[in-house]
Amino acid sequence: MRIFIVKYLVYSKINNTFVKEIKMKFDILKTRRGKLSDKIKNELETKNPKLDNILNIIDVYEKNNLESIDKLRKEKLYETKRISGALKQTINAHGPITALLIGSATKRIHGSLLSNGFKEHNSYVKIDKATFFLGLSLVFIAMLFIFLIK
Repeated sequence: MRIFIVKYLVYSKINNTFVKEIKMKFDILKTRRGKLSDKIKNELETKNPKLDNILNIIDVYEKNNLESIDKLRKEKLYETKRISGALKQTINAHGPITALLIGSATKRIHGSLLSNGFKEHNSYVKIDKATFFLGLSLVFIAMLFIFLIK
């Protein structure tokens, strides 16, 4: 778990002093439990911590946990169906599975697990708008430069 802390000093031009220090945390690899504890600590450190805010933080945490459990359950169910399908293929192709046919069943199960039919694979890279427009402007400047040279 890495936590990056960046400190900013806010400078006041009125009395030429540093007013306060702002700390920003970048919790890149923090667990959900760590994020939950930070949110609850931040709520309790306020002047008037409210029970409703803490309950809302916990509700969001529980909702995320339930969603991840459902996702894992669906993935497991899908893999189980692929294994049973491979076993049915083996039985249909060779008859009852015996010690001699266990290798064929293993190959079919392995092949069905290697096929990635459930998850879609994106063959493109998602670029944010700022990066896109920066690249577009650089290409435009390069084209203009090439045009002016000729």
